[in-house]
Amino acid sequence: MLDTDSDEIEKAIDALIEQHKLESFFMDSKEFVALFKIYSDEFSASERIKVFLKFPPAGKPTLLQDIENIEREECIVYDEKQKEAIVKAIDEGILILTGGPGTGKTTTLNGILKLFERDGLDVALTAPTGAAKRMSEITGREAKTIHRLLEVEWDKNDNPQFKHNMQDPLKADAVIVDELSMVDVTLFSSLLNALPLGCRLIMVGDSDQLPAVGAGNVLHDLIDSETLPVVELKKVFRQAMKSRIVTNAHDIVEGKMPDLETKDNDFFFMKRHSDLAVSNTITELCSQRLPKAYGFDAINDIQVLCPSRKGECGSINLNK
Repeated sequence: MLDTDSDEIEKAIDALIEQHKLESFFMDSKEFVALFKIYSDEFSASERIKVFLKFPPAGKPTLLQDIENIEREECIVYDEKQKEAIVKAIDEGILILTGGPGTGKTTTLNGILKLFERDGLDVALTAPTGAAKRMSEITGREAKTIHRLLEVEWDKNDNPQFKHNMQDPLKADAVIVDELSMVDVTLFSSLLNALPLGCRLIMVGDSDQLPAVGAGNVLHDLIDSETLPVVELKKVFRQAMKSRIVTNAHDIVEGKMPDLETKDNDFFFMKRHSDLAVSNTITELCSQRLPKAYGFDAINDIQVLCPSRKGECGSINLNK
């Protein structure tokens, strides 16, 4: 592709390694080359995780009575996996909670949060941009984007610099991160660097989702490393099973075709044969049909996702 020979490429790589633009390292007796910054972030993240595992947070163990009290107050019954997640979060102080849609991650997260607050812990809730608002809605508490939590400032080259780091850590006893699958390795490393020693860290996400836009597949790699406590919720609860969105999502993960025919639920598939027909249908749905059928506000209650900005069905044209 580069229309050159391997000797020239080797020389170029060696020069970039000398300039600290690339890093060479061995894994399973194979040599790899990585961008220096990404390698540093990944190495730093793994070292910080090791430190957190060596210095678990102090605190009293969870009693089954505590969980039963929450069940009574909230009129819910946790299944065994959800109870296991709550106990591990309190007792071990670091946890990955994963599972697909409708498996009760939110209910479990709220249980962990309630017990943290009962113990008088200062809890920070955070999620990547776009997911923080949803986290606020499901917990009833303020959730900040990771950038806002770490107090981002931009340098002259438009690179993010965070106020909170190892020298100026966050003043939190526990940090709960939602939608970890969307977090890249650079942002994850910055977050870990900002956590004080002894801080609890609960990471929530769906490992079947696409990895982050930036470099790294953080959630998946952390689970694969088998060094952290992981609880995977698999049981899809009955109320979630009523949602065609949830059942179709699980079918897709299992390699099955989703149900595209059902028309009386929360998932509708509308087949169109041209870009113009697609954009006309979307415009009609947003401006007339959905507001009329569900009482939605056309501007504030409906979100349209599209794969590109350009073209008849791109965001620029649809927004017009």
